[in-house]
Amino acid sequence: MTADPIRLLEHRHDESRSPFECMIRRHHPRLRRFANALLVDRARVDDVLQEAYLKTYRRSPRFANEQHELAYLHRVVYRCCLDELRRNRRSRETPVGDVIELGTTADPLARTLAEEAWSELSDNDRAVLLLVDVAGFDYGAAARILRLPRGTVASRLSTARDRLRGRMEDA
Repeated sequence: MTADPIRLLEHRHDESRSPFECMIRRHHPRLRRFANALLVDRARVDDVLQEAYLKTYRRSPRFANEQHELAYLHRVVYRCCLDELRRNRRSRETPVGDVIELGTTADPLARTLAEEAWSELSDNDRAVLLLVDVAGFDYGAAARILRLPRGTVASRLSTARDRLRGRMEDA
């Protein structure tokens, strides 16, 4: 297992940080939450983020604004997570509380049910929910990140929300 990609940069002084380092530091917490929620093997998150950051560095993209930058980084992290999932299929155990704030007063039974419902979603459904409902991207941005038609994003989002809602109501 590799070290946290951000810790590898910590020895540098602020004035010697490159624009790339500043970009990664700015978006790392969101990207980490996104990768944690998508990956089955949460111990691999650091490796996947390091791979995504290295790919981004090698391509050295230039962005018109921070929103384009964030969408591009989510896309690279998403692709790296999918690669990892293909390499390492295991049981889905992603605590939803690590992704979606359930509050400190949440009933333990409700939390368990939410985590079970979350783990039963497909990787695609989780990705759409994370991008739109958690990360706050609009349908168009989520469609570009996932390289799907906007209508497919809307459909998957509706299906995923219905599945979560149905699972919680059944319990």
